[in-house]
Amino acid sequence: MATIDPESPDAGPEDLDLTPRRLDDRPRGRKLGPSLVLALVVGVIGFALYQGLAGASLSLNDANDAVAERDDLGDRRFRLLGTPIAITSEDYIVDNNTAVLFTVACDGVAVDVVHRGNVAEAFQMGVPVVLEGSWDETASAGLTSFESGANDGYYFNSNRMLVKHDNDYRTDRIEEASSCGGDLVDAPVS
Repeated sequence: MATIDPESPDAGPEDLDLTPRRLDDRPRGRKLGPSLVLALVVGVIGFALYQGLAGASLSLNDANDAVAERDDLGDRRFRLLGTPIAITSEDYIVDNNTAVLFTVACDGVAVDVVHRGNVAEAFQMGVPVVLEGSWDETASAGLTSFESGANDGYYFNSNRMLVKHDNDYRTDRIEEASSCGGDLVDAPVS
């Protein structure tokens, strides 16, 4: 009996090869693509959640409380609330980076600040700010003194600044901020 090509017009259903085949014989590239995309999406979502939770877990301390709790806070990041009372330098160089040196106060307690990063447009004397960063020793940055500052051997090393009308600034401690030299109740919301 002659063999008929299964693709010829004379081939019938009995001429088709219906032998089961293993699925592993197909190209592997088809499995890898969707897996990589899924891994990338999961990674991006995980990173976004981590960043959101890390920012949400920062405590907010008034300048006077931060000084009182300096030993407990150590070098841990937190948010510092205070009102600028003196600006020492707007272009000081610390560790090869331009920084703004100023002093904030709350309830009569001053904190020296070295801020590296973007300065909020509304940053000025007498307008309360929230700063993110951690405590550091002035000797480590080669600082000698702050004009009208605390000059107690420590400074707040900041890299994020929020001013009262900044869209990122939201807190339940609005009444407490007024004791730090500013009224935050009338902060515009946009």
